[in-house]
Amino acid sequence: MGSIDFDDGAADGLIRSARDAGTELRSQGSGRRSAAEEASVDFAGAYADRFLESVGIEAADRPKLAAVLDDLVEQVGQAKRDAAAERERLRDVAAWTERDEQRRRSAADSLIAPSALPEVFDPKPSEQATAPATIEAAFAARGRTRTGGGTGHGRSAADPVRLRAFAASSTIADDTARSRAEAVASALSRFRTSCTWTPVGDVSFVQGFERLLEENRADAAWVTRIAEAFERAGGSGALANASVDATIAQDVSTELQALLTDDLTPAQVADRWSGLGYTRDDAAGLAALPTSLLRVLGNLEGVPYWARSSANVSVLDRRIASAKEFLDDLDQPGRVYSPEARRDAENLTALESIKDSLLAGTGSAPRSLVLLSDDEPPLAGVSIGDLDTASNVTVSVPGMTSSSEEMFDWVDASQHVYDEQLRVGGPPDRAVVAWMGYKAPALPIGNLDVLHSDHAKAGGPKLAATIRGLDATRADDMPTVNVLAHSYGSTTAAYGLAEEGVHVDTFTTIASAGIPDSLPTADAVHADHFYAGQARNVWAPSQGTIPLIGHGQGDQYAVIGRNLSEDHHIDPTSPGFGATPFGADGSDGLAGVTDHGVHVAGDTGYLDRGTESLQNVAFATTGQPEQLSAYHRHDLDLGDALFGRLANGD
Repeated sequence: MGSIDFDDGAADGLIRSARDAGTELRSQGSGRRSAAEEASVDFAGAYADRFLESVGIEAADRPKLAAVLDDLVEQVGQAKRDAAAERERLRDVAAWTERDEQRRRSAADSLIAPSALPEVFDPKPSEQATAPATIEAAFAARGRTRTGGGTGHGRSAADPVRLRAFAASSTIADDTARSRAEAVASALSRFRTSCTWTPVGDVSFVQGFERLLEENRADAAWVTRIAEAFERAGGSGALANASVDATIAQDVSTELQALLTDDLTPAQVADRWSGLGYTRDDAAGLAALPTSLLRVLGNLEGVPYWARSSANVSVLDRRIASAKEFLDDLDQPGRVYSPEARRDAENLTALESIKDSLLAGTGSAPRSLVLLSDDEPPLAGVSIGDLDTASNVTVSVPGMTSSSEEMFDWVDASQHVYDEQLRVGGPPDRAVVAWMGYKAPALPIGNLDVLHSDHAKAGGPKLAATIRGLDATRADDMPTVNVLAHSYGSTTAAYGLAEEGVHVDTFTTIASAGIPDSLPTADAVHADHFYAGQARNVWAPSQGTIPLIGHGQGDQYAVIGRNLSEDHHIDPTSPGFGATPFGADGSDGLAGVTDHGVHVAGDTGYLDRGTESLQNVAFATTGQPEQLSAYHRHDLDLGDALFGRLANGD
């Protein structure tokens, strides 16, 4: 009989973390209420009204989230009970089947017709499988109005000391709640992986929890800035609302205006940023800026990556919330939405995949969002490790079919690289950037874009801009910089690394779809070292000269991209090109690659753990070329002949 995929330990972990998170949220009520009441002393006017509105929203959203977590505990507990019942049913059916078979054998041996009496006293257990209920835990935190117009022409008063005390108290509470949020997100991720028997539906409480904390952080930053405005005015008395508006707005415009000038180079941006005096402690304050500013700041090359991530995560959460609001109210008559909200709704899958790829890093290396574009679907970049301090940085460029709709998968593959680098002796202070920064072509099935270079020529300059930005941001403490490219990503990366003013320490390709013909040798790209890995090329010739793809034996696509392409035919592992090739077919107890992908069933993709390919990638990107396993070329005469005849129209 079959079994079910349900790990009681993973379920218990989710129950425990959700219960702890709900308890923590409820326990904060008294402290937050007292802090708000204290801050309200001598706080009057329009800004005080805004403050009380935000406090009221937080006081309502927090217990609502706690109730959702309580319900999640009940659902997972029921799922655990259902799983136990289904296991027992399966055991009963298996035992009955064995007994029934024994009765049949006994009857056959005795040459006597089987009696119906045993079935009366031993009825067959139910064959109706237990249907697990779908886990649902939806929650969306509300946004809050803070700064800007609408405060009127009156006056406001405040005690900056009390306001700062509120911000400090709120931050302490948020830090504790954040640890609970991270724990429940990690437990949910494990549950989804280990308890696939139980379907998981809308669990937006993870994003909602993070949004609640971000709104709290933004409140603390906003209250602090109001306190600063009153401190500049002497620390007491009343100020005109217009003056407070102008002071807060001036902080934004004065400090960031210099960065928003068109045509600044990354080096110029970095220089101007350094004069602003921002530190990581200002991340919450940046998150309170208007979305229009955050969209620019989050993708501005030369700005530190912690600031870019703070901006991008805030924008990402706002876009997800806007998209869900649009979809929730889609049937409401008379509702008017911006084109941006409609566009984000159409790209919600990608936006949520990006968010999931950030949350999945909980408990391991920190992850940050260093790129988030307005493209459809959005382009994105997730750094695993601290990109501002890492001594070794690897930018991983995906190949065909990749998009941010499956951002989680590419980030997971990049996590494998990050982990393997340490396993083979790489530096602990490293970072791997899962760079989904260009629009990749689809599979060559009904679409032949992968055989052309349009996508690569468009994506190459974007990668070049990323490298130049890294050079400028880390100019005073330059790390070792590596580019790792898979499939068509190697074509894209080659164009980028051939641009003037771009240089990296290593360039590594795996499963290359072909280096552009305009770059005939490894020296044509600006990399000190060029490495290339390729599994055996497989095909199954049939029907005369028509090659059919062979699966489960090696790489079924790379050779097609190279041999049938319009202008990127060069195999970087070929003799005379000048790259250092390495093995990927398996050796010394390591698995060989059996598919073109980086993640495949059986864990035999180019970046799956335990493969010769992944280990060699880690060696190549951590300055250990002497450790690379040897590459053994395969006899490609048959394939070359087949592909050559096809290309010639024979």
